[in-house]
Amino acid sequence: MGQLFPMAGHHSIGNRVQGFQVHVKVDKMGLKCHAVVFVLFVYLIGRTTVVSQGSGEDPKERSGRCHGWEVNLRNHLSAAGHVMDYLTTLNKSISTLSPGCVRSFNLNVSLSNLMEIMKVFNEEYDNLIPGTRKQIYKWTEDIYTKGSGPFGMNTMVETNDKGPDHKGNRDQDKGKGKGHWITLDALKILGRFVVQAPTSTFKAIAQGETSTICQLLNSSSRLLDQLFDLTLVQAHILFQGLYTCDNVYISEPATIDKLGQLACFYPAKKLKLLKEAAVIALRNKLLNCTRNVKEIYRILVENINANSLTAEGVKELGASVVGLNVSELSSISKEAIAGALSELKNVKGWSKSQIAVLVNKYKAIEEVKAENLNDLGVLVSGVGVKTFEKFKGQQLRFTFSQKDVAETTNAMLPVQQKSIMERILETEDINFALYLLPGPLLTTIPVDKLKQAKNISVELLSQNKLWNLGQSIVLINLIEGELKNPENISKLKTAVKGMSCNLIKSLKLDAVRAVATNPHASIDQIRCSTNKFSQLEYFRTIMEGDIDEFLASYIIFAQYMNELRKIPQSLCSNVVEVISQANISVLPKDSDRLKEIFKYAMECQNSNVSLLTEDQGIRLGSLVCQFSAADIKSLNTTVFLAIVSQFRVCRKFSEEMKNALREQILSSFPSLPNWTVDECILLDSLLTVLTKDDLQFIPNNEEIRLALEQILSSHKPARDFIPPGLDTSADFSSLRWKFFKILTQKTDSKKRKHALDSTAIPTLDNIEPLGEANSQWTVDQLDCMSVEDFINSLDTLTEVTSFSSKQLQALKAKALQAYGININNYVLASLKKITLGFNDEEVQKYFTKPDIDNIGAISEYKEWAKAEYSSRANTIVNNFISGRAYNHLSSTELVGLGYFICTFTSDQIKSINNSAYSSAAKDIGNKMCPNFETLVAFKKKAVQVFGSVDKWTGAELQEIGIAAAALNAEEIIYLMTSAVPFLTQLAVSRFPPKVFSAMTNAQLRNLGIENYGAVTEKQKAALSISQLNALNENVGIARMVSGAGSIHWSPVITLTLLVLSLTMALH
Repeated sequence: MGQLFPMAGHHSIGNRVQGFQVHVKVDKMGLKCHAVVFVLFVYLIGRTTVVSQGSGEDPKERSGRCHGWEVNLRNHLSAAGHVMDYLTTLNKSISTLSPGCVRSFNLNVSLSNLMEIMKVFNEEYDNLIPGTRKQIYKWTEDIYTKGSGPFGMNTMVETNDKGPDHKGNRDQDKGKGKGHWITLDALKILGRFVVQAPTSTFKAIAQGETSTICQLLNSSSRLLDQLFDLTLVQAHILFQGLYTCDNVYISEPATIDKLGQLACFYPAKKLKLLKEAAVIALRNKLLNCTRNVKEIYRILVENINANSLTAEGVKELGASVVGLNVSELSSISKEAIAGALSELKNVKGWSKSQIAVLVNKYKAIEEVKAENLNDLGVLVSGVGVKTFEKFKGQQLRFTFSQKDVAETTNAMLPVQQKSIMERILETEDINFALYLLPGPLLTTIPVDKLKQAKNISVELLSQNKLWNLGQSIVLINLIEGELKNPENISKLKTAVKGMSCNLIKSLKLDAVRAVATNPHASIDQIRCSTNKFSQLEYFRTIMEGDIDEFLASYIIFAQYMNELRKIPQSLCSNVVEVISQANISVLPKDSDRLKEIFKYAMECQNSNVSLLTEDQGIRLGSLVCQFSAADIKSLNTTVFLAIVSQFRVCRKFSEEMKNALREQILSSFPSLPNWTVDECILLDSLLTVLTKDDLQFIPNNEEIRLALEQILSSHKPARDFIPPGLDTSADFSSLRWKFFKILTQKTDSKKRKHALDSTAIPTLDNIEPLGEANSQWTVDQLDCMSVEDFINSLDTLTEVTSFSSKQLQALKAKALQAYGININNYVLASLKKITLGFNDEEVQKYFTKPDIDNIGAISEYKEWAKAEYSSRANTIVNNFISGRAYNHLSSTELVGLGYFICTFTSDQIKSINNSAYSSAAKDIGNKMCPNFETLVAFKKKAVQVFGSVDKWTGAELQEIGIAAAALNAEEIIYLMTSAVPFLTQLAVSRFPPKVFSAMTNAQLRNLGIENYGAVTEKQKAALSISQLNALNENVGIARMVSGAGSIHWSPVITLTLLVLSLTMALH
């Protein structure tokens, strides 16, 4: 089919096609299109596919084969000429290279071309799609291990890197990778892409006295300086290799200077052996670390006598001062802190408690004024709302326009951000604010205020500012006239989300293409873009080259699977390969479409699961999630090991599936006592199918601990709302238990030698690395924690989401023991979620005069809105308002109240000042208040502020949020069809079925793909057949209108661009 889209500078399809006049003609059989329009249509929805490469898939990753300029790149790589001449013409295009295209790269590449292209890839590493990085590594590996060119190494001894060798002694032979192919020269060519290698390859790099890592350290290469995304496990393996190198001593300053990013993982056991010169060298390297190195600093300064430090002494510590814990910082005199502020304000990595200590000590010496606010640097986030509200807007605008101070807004509470922005907007021109202030502050601007902005330009919206959806709608309306130009649309960053479907429909084809190819566009916008085109009956005569242009989403959401069966059998496997590139894991498990696709794929390969070959299994991609428990059990070991990583995208399994996977893992892998880091990293989230009894047999060693720490850190509990039907997160509690057992056994071993009681005790040393796994402590163990360890680990303990109410009560008791009669608002704010452990009597005793900073720090927890906490929540709210009229509450206070606002009565909500509500509506609309009467009251307030329901725009629905769910059956039909897609998922999920069923077919049809995922089964059950059909059109089940002269849309091509994109709202 040739090049799908011309490169820049060529005439585009859109320029050659004026509307539909050239290629489209209407006859009584319906609308027919020229094939080129069909292919363009397919392209528009291509960005919805992703490469299924294990956990952490990005829904934005394009797949398929090479398109446009990518085709030229692929051809130049394997051509006889020099690729550098072509690379200079690409400019920034290389950053959009798709994983699917890289997979199709030729392995016969000249050394010069490989070196040149890898140099470019390394320069663009940070901008590349994650899946593309992985594929570039695999391509380079294949050149060395499979290629027939000058880099072919087919004579080498190959071992299995996909899993354990099931033949022979699998316990001994497991995990050795594809031979040792990464020589020093190969490593230099790979550059930063080496971090994409499996652990088995890293072990090969680090094996022996003259290993590749030894050679690298003794060379002049600075590659280690560039490995910013090195993992815990990889760093550990490399250090183990360095220990075996000839004439390499990691405790020497000269060696430390060569460690690069490896220094950021310097082994704790070796730190205490370092001499002064080595410590200085290490501190210098730590300044360049991108990961948190506070633990290293903590060990480096543990012998410092903090209470004797002077200002000069604090300054001399430099960045390592962050290693002092809260107790140690508290012991430093306020004079020393104030005198060392010039150094402290630049130190990165402070915890909230550390910042609070430093700011309070500074305030004891010097009053925080607008003119010295900038002097606090990174410590500004420790300044409270009450202080910010004393300053003039102009002063705050100037201060937060400074880069160092601006960065602190990321760590601020919503109430702090709101207070700063409110003060600025009271007196300052909003236009200056939009251009000068950081994103976290800008997102607090209400849409009504944003509408007042003038001189909004495409240049502003091309900056990396994270506009929310409501703001994006307003901003797009303000520059709508400039969006006829495709180049302007391509420049838009997050604001592109605000383009409505009506606007997209009004654009010419080249502008529509620009919308669909903008990486920030939503899935609904891409779907809307496809409706500019129509489908041509095409499959029967399809050629192999045409399949290269297919996008997986097209095939997955073809209206009828019979259309795919028209494809010649000889091309069947090609189609399955394209299907395998789609991330279909977020579609309902019982989806008929998934069953159809799976059936087609198996028929296509003329096989059943038990007879699959390795290649056939790999070709299925994430379709392995459709295997039944019996299918999994029927897989032979070789095939299972080849495809086991593909099961990671399935995430949540039925009990039958879990048991089948567990049995296959136990039978295919080495016996559990012989497991290494290789098995853990390969399985990743699949470790959750193992039982606690299984996990007990896995060794409790340092490598396994690091592997579990790495896995758990990449699978943190979701805090935002996820519709139950889309919640595919696995249960990691058993892995946290295993991690807890290893770490507490290790850190407590010395104490056990000197005590009859072998029960582990929470200490700073184990609380910090445990993170969420601190939920494994028993109440009795928490009771045994020392007061000092409690104070110093408070920041970590308050971030644990899975503590039970009894554990919170135990931590509250420890807080009372630690602070006693000195408990004040500052202390209560630092306790955060632990305040949920206070009983009614304690709340009345300690929350006598809560202030906005105190309230804002603890109000994010939805438990305050539950009935069991209502009396305590009411006490806190009443004491905070302290007799004031509710109409005197400011927008900042409404934001700060968080979930406490769910305790307001209907009359109290009614009396809220309209202006204050308008400014705080977005935050209020995100609170999942369980009492429906509360939502009704806020809906009435929304009508007061934003007008009647029929006037609500998409931007306003985004502000109103969950309160829209309180619309009744008579009101909901008046929602504008064009605004319906901008209902929030929270609101959609809370509509009573009776109200939801009152929506018109047109409203349901326009609900949107992302909102479709929030619709509950009860809501669907309340719909009529015609309504259900209209709703289903959101996920690609097209409405067919037959009859002479009618338009026949068969949105194979509206393709629902994947309910898949539902993941966009979740990530």
